[in-house]
Amino acid sequence: MPKKKPKSENNSVGRPTLMTEPTIAKLKEGFAQGFSVRNACIWADIGQDTYYDYCKKFPEFGDQCKTLQQKPLIKSILVINKALNEGDVSTAKWYAERKAKDEFSLKNEIEHLTVPIFQLIVSDD
Repeated sequence: MPKKKPKSENNSVGRPTLMTEPTIAKLKEGFAQGFSVRNACIWADIGQDTYYDYCKKFPEFGDQCKTLQQKPLIKSILVINKALNEGDVSTAKWYAERKAKDEFSLKNEIEHLTVPIFQLIVSDD
């Protein structure tokens, strides 16, 4: 019959952590693809509570994940800039319509009314 290890030799107490190196790598991979926390946790096969608990213990990890989530946006900006630099007219139009709406927007945007809706319905006629 094998001997029990003395308590001082036990490496862990309680449940083993789900935040293993492969899980952390999977989370980082998901965040680098622009996943939300929810989707990154699904991708890494952990619960969101596990992720948030780990971020509380290691705030720099949470900051790193937020930074990784910005990668797809940065890539898209680089693609847009490349297209603009190559003279892509449709990209130029699209960009101008979004960045200078007052000058280039194709839609007439409706201003928000400041009159409460019940005043519009009831009239003094």
